[in-house]
Amino acid sequence: MVKAIEVPEEDEDKLRIVIFACENDAYPALDMAGMRRNKISHMVRIIPVRCLGSVNMAWVRDLLSAGMDGAMLLGCKYGDDYQCHFVKGSEIATKRMENIGDTLKTLGLEPERVRSEQVAITEYDCIPQLVNDFVSEIVDLGPNPFKGF
Repeated sequence: MVKAIEVPEEDEDKLRIVIFACENDAYPALDMAGMRRNKISHMVRIIPVRCLGSVNMAWVRDLLSAGMDGAMLLGCKYGDDYQCHFVKGSEIATKRMENIGDTLKTLGLEPERVRSEQVAITEYDCIPQLVNDFVSEIVDLGPNPFKGF
């Protein structure tokens, strides 16, 4: 699915942000937000995954080096009432994300282009704002310098 997403030419209005969404909490919450007609930026493409713990950070690196402008991982909320169906997948993904900043710096990219967030299925009203704020940050950073290569 990552390879199937079109990377538009360098243009401020055609930035592309990929969201990996946990299919048990984040994806249904995004779906409910859409059913309630909450607006999410047209620059976002969503890829459902079984669990964020299964997301390989090489995918994130590859999509950014291919010209995508940003990546967000939306997973289950962890803590005292951890709801992950795959034990600790969201927590594992967050720990992996701590190391990706170094990889992005070696590529010459800003670590702010990648973010991991935890959401509960009931937070469907908060998700559009969370995603749109991230899109605004990516717009402020500008297009990925790898576009067109």
